[in-house]
Amino acid sequence: MMFVVTLVHTPELCLARKEFSTEFRRWFDGMNDLAKKLGIRIQGAYSCPNEHTFYFILDASDLNAITAFFSGIMLTNNKGRVSPVVPLIESANILIK
Repeated sequence: MMFVVTLVHTPELCLARKEFSTEFRRWFDGMNDLAKKLGIRIQGAYSCPNEHTFYFILDASDLNAITAFFSGIMLTNNKGRVSPVVPLIESANILIK
């Protein structure tokens, strides 16, 4: 199942700040290995620095894997929204019937 994850933080909790950058770097450097371990395929990972927002497009078997992926600083410093999504063509086929 495909998920779009949006994580937003305040400037005071920005992961680029000196007090958070080491922990974020550790998470970031291990992100691909962690995803693989949890059975997640990272389809895209994006940042909008001026809005203090991250966007992830992830393919995972369940929500538990997504939750485990964003453990630690990614959850403590961000408010998040996890949206399971389907391809538009699938939605259109259901709606147009």
